[in-house]
Amino acid sequence: MKPPPRPTLGKSTESHDTGRGRHRRPVVDPKSVDLDKDSPHRPRDRAAATDTANSETSQPKTKSNKLTPAQLDKQERDEKKAIKKTQKRAAKANREAVKAAQKVSQRKHHPKTSPADGSRYEASSPWDSLRVASVDNTLLDRLEEQEFIRRHRLRLRISSLIGVLAGVLIVLYVVFFSPLFTYQLAQCHVTGARNVDIKQVCQATQSFEGRSITSLATAGVAKTVLQEVSALKDAQVKPAWPHGLEIHVVERVPVATVRQNGKVVGVDRSGVILEIAPGDVAGLPQLDVDMEKLGGQTRKLVDAALIAFGDMPEDLRSMIASVTSDDPAQLQFKLRDGRALVWGNSHDSVEKAQVAKLLFTVQGVKVVDVSNPERPSTR
Repeated sequence: MKPPPRPTLGKSTESHDTGRGRHRRPVVDPKSVDLDKDSPHRPRDRAAATDTANSETSQPKTKSNKLTPAQLDKQERDEKKAIKKTQKRAAKANREAVKAAQKVSQRKHHPKTSPADGSRYEASSPWDSLRVASVDNTLLDRLEEQEFIRRHRLRLRISSLIGVLAGVLIVLYVVFFSPLFTYQLAQCHVTGARNVDIKQVCQATQSFEGRSITSLATAGVAKTVLQEVSALKDAQVKPAWPHGLEIHVVERVPVATVRQNGKVVGVDRSGVILEIAPGDVAGLPQLDVDMEKLGGQTRKLVDAALIAFGDMPEDLRSMIASVTSDDPAQLQFKLRDGRALVWGNSHDSVEKAQVAKLLFTVQGVKVVDVSNPERPSTR
């Protein structure tokens, strides 16, 4: 079968047989086509038209893509929520993987959970197979061992701390609250007493009996003893384990005698009345005053004389019989052998005593004046 003849330019139409019937195809005359005018049959013009159409349709889309600040905030919040959800999913997946690994490790260390025939554990699902395959049993064993050691050390530290605290509490109870170290009056020991009754000193501590000597304030005990026993000048207290107290006392020294209630008593340099033995009265200077009626100028005279007697050594004080002056600034003493001592005021008593002792060694001296110890005189 011969092909149909090709169409010839210049003719309007030409018919050919396609096998299905006749068809007329239009024939274009080149001369009738104006190439300068726009034609949809030209590829360049078609592309330009397409670009124009695209630009026209894209401009409204660009305007619609601009978002407001509220929409931007909402978009940012949505992105943060999506990130958080992703993180939660990842954390959940990690926890599930850890749980699966722990189950595998438990089945390994506890044969009772393994199959009865002794075969290896097989995962119940493909996901379990993947997890089991990804677990390093050696690393898990090391982690479990480290965790066990850490917990064991923590338990040891806690138990040690509890033991130490319990021991401290027991010691505190035994030392401060138990009857093991309570004070007993029969265990009172007094040293340094010559004229003071020891029983009187111990009786002053009766209020502390039954209390633990570890909780006793020794200064408080000493203060109580001094208040109860006026003949003591000082007291020092220290524990005598396990039930006693050791008290060292310093007695007041009588430096003169006075009258009180018609009775001759001793008095120290501070004016404290002391009970003295009758035999000791002869060796003390005598103040012819009554302590119940003491006041005014007489009180000043007695105070100055007691200070002077207290600063004198005992051998010089024992030589003085009485006070012969009425002026506290011009003290004069009469010695037992009839000689006189001009003392002056109560200042510089130590230097005056040294000078007076030296001058009384000179023969024929009747009166010694040490009112000015730097320039003494004798007659």
